[in-house]
Amino acid sequence: MKVFYASTRNGVRQAVHDILDEMNWKSLLPAGSDILVKLNLTWDYIRPGVDTSPWVVEAFAEKVSGHTGKIYLGESSQILVDATRAFRVTRMKDVAERHNLIWHNFSEHEWIPKKVGDLEFSIPEICSRMPVVSIPVVKTHYRSVISAAMKHLYGCLDDNRHNYHYRLADYVVAVNSVIPVILTLADGTISLEGNGPKPGIPKQTDFIAASTDRIALDYSVANLMGIDPLSVETTVKGNGITGSFENLEEICIPPLTEPPSCTFLKAQPNFVAKIEKKLRGKKEQSGPGTDSPFMGILKIGAKRWYNIAYYLFGQNREAKRIMKNNMYGPQWKGLPEGDHQ
Repeated sequence: MKVFYASTRNGVRQAVHDILDEMNWKSLLPAGSDILVKLNLTWDYIRPGVDTSPWVVEAFAEKVSGHTGKIYLGESSQILVDATRAFRVTRMKDVAERHNLIWHNFSEHEWIPKKVGDLEFSIPEICSRMPVVSIPVVKTHYRSVISAAMKHLYGCLDDNRHNYHYRLADYVVAVNSVIPVILTLADGTISLEGNGPKPGIPKQTDFIAASTDRIALDYSVANLMGIDPLSVETTVKGNGITGSFENLEEICIPPLTEPPSCTFLKAQPNFVAKIEKKLRGKKEQSGPGTDSPFMGILKIGAKRWYNIAYYLFGQNREAKRIMKNNMYGPQWKGLPEGDHQ
């Protein structure tokens, strides 16, 4: 399967448009059909490399508007994150308002039950009635090694998904198998290395990767991150189910002549994650757990920890520096590409 790469050094809009043209995007997106764009809004603080970059979404919307019907932007809240707040804080809302995109918080709408093998879960109803385009961020992840095409769909599991970590790879493959994503556009403008998916280190990597095959994309992206693709359990388990890394072909759009090559720091669980792992159980348990009354206390404590850590460890100062000095910075102020006021 084919994985396409484009450099964003000469602009995010140009890279996204070039890669879509190379993929013959009109043959992928049904004319006149409403589409859902699955975002990554993992944190409701500004932290470049954690959430999907507004300019990537804006460039996609500019390209396909007029060909498709309505464009919905979707993500679910997490036990510690309000997706609607993240939508606003990251200034994704500004993009939506400029292009008449419709925000859809999965957690506030209907879910439909699914069963794959011995796994039972629910997915957003909206995913069952329109084509899905996935725009993940390229990250390291302490649970899944990397987060890109496959892990991104974990956000399409119901709000009990924090109890599915004991068989994370199985649930990731299962949810991917029931949501037929027609296109994945991976955001590698600013990626995340180290202890992702939240408190990692932003890493400017200047690329967009795209494919219609989620397994091929994850295999290829892991390679460019300097990570053994076969160490990624979701890639190995999903091979032959939601895609394939056999006969992989990497296509670079000029001026790129070969895929980017980086070395990413691998992720390790942080303090909150270590405590959660002790409480959640292991793969040997027979099924997902349920939240006890004690979980409410832990949730408050974990949320406060992340609040403190964001300021204590200088993550807010780093975000401000990127917003001020980095070529991608203005988007987190709500500005369109090319407007650097």
